[in-house]
This record gives sequence, C-alpha cells and structure tokens, in this order.
Amino acid sequence: MAIRIPIITDLDSKGLEKTFEQFKKLETTGEQASFVLKKAFLPAVAALGALAFAGVKAAQAAAADELEQAKLAQTLEKVTGASSATVASTEQMIEAMSRASGTADTELREALSSLVIGSGDLAKAQTGLALAQDIATASNLPLQSAADALAKAYAGNYKALQKLSPAVRDLVKDGASTEVIFQQLSDTFGGAT
Repeated sequence: MAIRIPIITDLDSKGLEKTFEQFKKLETTGEQASFVLKKAFLPAVAALGALAFAGVKAAQAAAADELEQAKLAQTLEKVTGASSATVASTEQMIEAMSRASGTADTELREALSSLVIGSGDLAKAQTGLALAQDIATASNLPLQSAADALAKAYAGNYKALQKLSPAVRDLVKDGASTEVIFQQLSDTFGGAT
C-alpha cells in the first residue's frame, strides 16, 4: 500500500538563472572551468573548515576524557589499593552505566570518586553510585550532590540525606545504622534511573 503525500513547493530560481547567464557569457573552456571552480570552492572550504573544527573538538574531548580516567584511577589506587585490572573493570562499569542511563561518564567518574573517598571501599562506592543515580533522578538533583550526600553518610553525617527523605530523618533519630538508612533510601528511590 502506497502513501501519497502531496508536497507543494516554490523554487526561487533567480540565483540559478543569474549563475547560468554568467556562465553563458564566458567564452573559453578555461574561463568556464575557472567559474565553476570558484562557485564550488567557497562551500568546499567552508565544509573543510567545519570538519577541521570538529576534529579539534573531538581531540580535546578525548584528551579531557583520558585525564578524567587517570584521576579516577589515581583515586582508586590511593584510597582502595586497586590494581590496574580493577581500574579497567571499573571503567567498563562506568561505560555500561553511562550507556544504560544516559548519564555522562564524566559525571559518573566524579560521583564514584567522591563515594570511594567517603567509603574507602570500591564495592560500597559502586553500590552507592547506583543509589546516587536513583536519588538524583527521582529528586531532580545533580548526580554529584546525591553522591556527596551519600559519601558524607558513610562517615556518619546524615544531615544532607535527611533533606532527601523524611523517613531518613526518623531513622537517624532512632539511631539506625548506615546500612539501614541506605536500605531505606534504596526502597524509596531504587529503580528511578
């Protein structure tokens, strides 16, 4: 079954007519070739310029990404004693989380770094990163803010988390452990991302 969509359009042919008139006035083949090259040269130069600019931007982005990877690797090595294999697998996890959630890998690295420093443990930090993403998504907060709140909670400072959920405030008053508080947060925000 074919679908027909009528399209009505107007072509302002004044520019084309002017170009053809100029072309017809040229006497020799050399003049005609030169004319055609001039008309094609400016758009080609503009396209090459745009490609060169895009190439420079891509190279800058790659260099920035490499620097961010090196910073995270240094944090993992210093805080948790992570091996190069662990660092590589952490980068793979970040890439997978970025693809799955649409969160920039830069944001994920910064948040993970905060959580690693706060918890001193890569496994806790990775679990915390998933929770931070859910909290950020559900609360419409920047990922780094959620990660910083969780990182502080690892050290017993629940003030920032209490603002996120009234249930956390009650748990803190009752003297609940960090694990119980994180479970409450997971029950409240889990799956939002």
